Amino acid sequence: MLNKLHIVGCPRSGTTLLMELMSTCFHSDEHCEHEVSIFDPPPIDQGIYFSKKPSDIKNLHHIYPHDPTLYLIYVVRDPRAVISSLHHSNREQYFCNYRAWQACDDAAQQYLPGGRFSNQRRFLQIRYEDLVADPDQVQQDIAAQFPFLQMLHTFSTFSNHAKPSASARSAMNGLRPISQDSVSGWQRHLPRIKEQLQRRPAMAEALLRLAYEADHSWQKLLQDVEAQEFPCRYSEGREFFKESEKSLRMLLRSRRYLAALKTAAGP
Repeated sequence: MLNKLHIVGCPRSGTTLLMELMSTCFHSDEHCEHEVSIFDPPPIDQGIYFSKKPSDIKNLHHIYPHDPTLYLIYVVRDPRAVISSLHHSNREQYFCNYRAWQACDDAAQQYLPGGRFSNQRRFLQIRYEDLVADPDQVQQDIAAQFPFLQMLHTFSTFSNHAKPSASARSAMNGLRPISQDSVSGWQRHLPRIKEQLQRRPAMAEALLRLAYEADHSWQKLLQDVEAQEFPCRYSEGREFFKESEKSLRMLLRSRRYLAALKTAAGP
C-alpha cells in the first residue's frame, strides 16, 4: 500500500518550507523535488510518498472522499502576509492577492470539522505562524495526526540537514534556520494592505474568524496610509473561460486518478 501525504495551501503560505521540513525530518520512501500535483502518478506504489502543490486544495473534492490513502496538510497563513509576499524570482510584483487566498480558504473549509469532506484522521490544518514560533510542537502534532510517520530529525534543526532543490531555495528565499521574522513583515506594505482591504472587505472578517486579530483596531495602522495598486501575478477579476477550462481539465484528471486507484486496488 502507498500512503500519500500531500501539502496544500494558498501560494506564499509556507508550503515550501513545510515540504522541506517533512522531507528532511520524517522518513519517506520518495518525495517530490519541489512541487508536483497529486494528480501526477507517484513514482512508487508502496511505502510513503510526500508531495506538494498549493493550489491542489481547490481541486481535490473529486478524489479525496474515494482515496483512503490520501492524507492532506493544509497550511493557513495570515492573508496580509500572503498578499504582501514577494517571490525571489520577481521582486517587481506581488505574488498573490486576497482573491487567490480566499479561493483556497473557501476550499479548505470543506475539509475542516463540519465541512462536506470532513475527515479528521486524514486532514490537518496548521498555521504558518505556529510552525515558525514552535516548529517542534507542530512536528509533534503532525506525528500524532499521522501515526505512520517516522521522525528522523527535529524541525528546529532542519537547516542542518536539508538539501533543498534550487526551486525550493528560490521559493524560500534561501536556506536558513526557521525564524518568525516574516510574521509581521506585512506591516512594511501598508499601501498594498489598504488597497486590498478596500477591494476585498471580507479580509477583515477572515482575520477575526482565524483569530489573527481580536477586533478591527489593527486598521488604525492604515488611517494615514494612501492605498496603492501594485502589479500582481494573480488577476483581480474572475477569468471565466480560463477557470471553466481548468475545472473541466481537473475533472478529467480526477477520473484518471480514480481509475488508476481502482486498478491498483485489484479485483
